Amino acid sequence: MREDSPHALCITSDPSLRKTLRRTLQAAGSTVEFMESVEKTTGGEGSGPVHLVVVDQNARRAPAFADLIDRTCAGDESAGAVIVLGESLEDDELVALLKRAPLDHVISDADSPDETELVVTSVKLITGDIFGLEKYLSWGVKVHELEIDSYEQKRSALLTASEHARQVGARRQVIAKIESVCDELLMNAMYDAPAVSRGEEPQVPSSPEAEAAMNKERALLRYACDGRYFAVSVEDRYGQLQKSDILDNLSRARASKGKPRSNAGSGRGAGLGLYFIMSSVTRFIANILPGKRTEVIGLFDLRQSGREAEACAKSMHIFHERLIASGS
Repeated sequence: MREDSPHALCITSDPSLRKTLRRTLQAAGSTVEFMESVEKTTGGEGSGPVHLVVVDQNARRAPAFADLIDRTCAGDESAGAVIVLGESLEDDELVALLKRAPLDHVISDADSPDETELVVTSVKLITGDIFGLEKYLSWGVKVHELEIDSYEQKRSALLTASEHARQVGARRQVIAKIESVCDELLMNAMYDAPAVSRGEEPQVPSSPEAEAAMNKERALLRYACDGRYFAVSVEDRYGQLQKSDILDNLSRARASKGKPRSNAGSGRGAGLGLYFIMSSVTRFIANILPGKRTEVIGLFDLRQSGREAEACAKSMHIFHERLIASGS
């Protein structure tokens, strides 16, 4: 490993999780250091600047965790990133903590975390190359793209994406969620983000005719399936989505217990209906280049049972386009 490789600090006493983290983080190009508890990191500088901190549930709940964030990041969001494993997005305390930068990554599965998700997250944080749903799917999967700038094109695109989901074997309930999430994301990209960029309040159209008459912009819908996950993404050219939007709507998603009304509420940027999206996807990823570009990705686990599919997203990642590695 090169001396200038990014440095990852992992805080967990679980031997199995340590093995997983060593494999995945080294695969992502990091040197890896382990600590058994947050308290043991207090006052030490470790092996140099820390670019990535991975903590399990016990470490996150330790009283010294807030101090660790302060010392690791020193008030600079680009100085490091924190990934929490084994926590639920339905936990009030965690949601409150998420509002504190740079805690932007939560993966609920700690006993057997998806190693691909860990590798992808780490590589994106290290390199700053954050855009593209391909990163979350098996290599070589065909990605379908549709550019949309009218109500008619949007309606056709929703039918096309949902039909593809049916062809790959998604269950009826999942197909309905895929279509609804694509609809919400396209509404956000075509109508809400442009309105916010102009300093206007996003409006909820009262009918398809009213929607068609609204000022709108072009959006890019992409979708693909690798047999395990059906992935969708929508991209706009405004970069108006903010972390506070996501967290505010996450709270609403949890309060609705997976059954939100998709036509209620509003917010800035991609705020409209975002709480519905958070209640529908297995994984939620937001890639943001502020003021220029937003890509929201939703992954649907085709193997989930009906009960699992009703829960809030199992993981959430918010990326800003910036380099995390040393020398950035």
